[in-house]
Amino acid sequence: MADESAARDYSLLAEPVAPSMPQPDIHIKAPAETAPATKIDPATQPQAIPAGRVAVSAFEKILLTVTGIAVVALATVIVATQISVANAQRSLQDVEQTISAVQAKNSDAKQTINEIMQSSHLNTVAAKDGLTFNEANIRNVGK
Repeated sequence: MADESAARDYSLLAEPVAPSMPQPDIHIKAPAETAPATKIDPATQPQAIPAGRVAVSAFEKILLTVTGIAVVALATVIVATQISVANAQRSLQDVEQTISAVQAKNSDAKQTINEIMQSSHLNTVAAKDGLTFNEANIRNVGK
């Protein structure tokens, strides 16, 4: 087609599928140019709210402020609690280290006592002081 304005609408030649349905008449009216334009005072004309902004009421502002303060307070409480838990864990570790050190000293002391109480050591100390071992003077007491 060389000229698009010469294109024809062949849909009118086709038979309608549902002849019982009438086609609606659509009429577009052109604006009347004879009516004079009325001027509206800008002070009385309602102002349009910009599309990007939404009005926020005073209650919503207060609610947002209270919610923000509550969130900050809870965050502060959580951080303070975590710090106190960390301090408690550190002090627990210090106490456990102290307990381990005391248990090690007790174990060493028990081992030393057992070594000193052996009969060979007792005989050596007794011989150093001029004492002798007499079996006749020993009594075994049992319950």
